Amino acid sequence: MSKRKFEAQKLSEVLSQISNQKPIAKGLKELKINELWKQIMGENITAYTEKVKLDKSVLYVKIKSPTLKEELRFGENKIIKLLNKKMKSADIKQVIFH
Repeated sequence: MSKRKFEAQKLSEVLSQISNQKPIAKGLKELKINELWKQIMGENITAYTEKVKLDKSVLYVKIKSPTLKEELRFGENKIIKLLNKKMKSADIKQVIFH
């Protein structure tokens, strides 16, 4: 049997390696998007939001109110800019309200 030798690593390095794994990174991004949606849109809109999901570069947002859904469509570009700015990336290219 071979004995494994482990090198000491900083906790930040280990956490970075773990969070950069594809399934974990995707889940962390989903959590971040949900938190940012709540933060940017506020309590009123969040109350009518059922689900927020990022798939590739499209953000899917399920809204309970048809009227609110139409109003949000008019501000789609502003929402994209705000979310991308807060995420410090340009991951979101389109928002689909359904």
